[in-house]
Amino acid sequence: MEVGAVIGAAPKANVVRERPAPGDVIILVGGRTGRDGCGGATGSSKEHTEESILTCGAEVQKGNPPVERNLQRLFRRQEAARLIKRCNDFGAGGVSVAIGELADSLDINLDLVPKKYEGLDGTELAISESQERMAVAVRAEDVQQFITYAGEENLEAVAVASVTDTGSVRMFWRGKCILDLKRSFLDTNGVKQKTVIEIEEPAASETSEAAEKPLAEYLKELNNASQKGLTERFDSTIGAGSVLMPLGGKYQLTPAAGMAAKLPVTEGETDTATLMTFGFNPAISKKSPYHGAVHAVVDSATKIVALGGDYRKARLSFPRSISSISARIRSAGASLSARCSVR
Repeated sequence: MEVGAVIGAAPKANVVRERPAPGDVIILVGGRTGRDGCGGATGSSKEHTEESILTCGAEVQKGNPPVERNLQRLFRRQEAARLIKRCNDFGAGGVSVAIGELADSLDINLDLVPKKYEGLDGTELAISESQERMAVAVRAEDVQQFITYAGEENLEAVAVASVTDTGSVRMFWRGKCILDLKRSFLDTNGVKQKTVIEIEEPAASETSEAAEKPLAEYLKELNNASQKGLTERFDSTIGAGSVLMPLGGKYQLTPAAGMAAKLPVTEGETDTATLMTFGFNPAISKKSPYHGAVHAVVDSATKIVALGGDYRKARLSFPRSISSISARIRSAGASLSARCSVR
């Protein structure tokens, strides 16, 4: 299981929470759209093998760190942040979700979505999960000002949709309406199904660590192998906020129990930091996702304590999207985040 997260902070005065109204405009700001990430959300819910890299490569989004950094700078600007009534990141589902969740009624023009290359059809433009993009809802009179702020941070920003009062989410491509869904239908969450199942309780030996296993055999397991190669692909020192390096100890080979990073402040210094941990035991989860879920939560909490945090102040983070919930049921993983003081 791969766990990725961003923990940040913003001045309360910069945060605006308003409901988009008819006439408001949705701006797509950041990276361009490509085929990378088509099917990524559903792909994360599938069982993968070592051969998956040969057939599922297109499901992995291709990141662009410089654009991501520019986005962070834009959203830290008070004058830009306060123009945003509501915003959403481009994760699972791409345009269809990132923009579709901003308001009840929308007209989305897919022809206006900036592309990495030509040849993408309407469906690909709608579901691509290309990264480093944000969708923001602003008043019509603020569109040009927000685009100007984005340009000052070297970011592309294009108005691609408008909030309407039709009660439908509509997508247009090459002058034709290729999608027209009633919000009342979307709000039903689809057809409800019920079934009766019987779950056999696994043996106690299957849902606990095998203490009698030789240490050498335990260390050979993939889940316990060193992940130094993967860790070194990422720069943990960006922003100079890291409290703990990913690997520590005398030989810089011991992985940290979790992530510890100082809050990002624009002026002065702070001794307040955030902690994040996760828990997942694939052997137990394979036998029973329910026992695996319990172990995941306990594992996350104990790591928070080991890092010096207070488990009573920690917040369990469980995904809300359908695809993520499906993946979570399969993996029964959990993550915890908490605040602490750097000493």
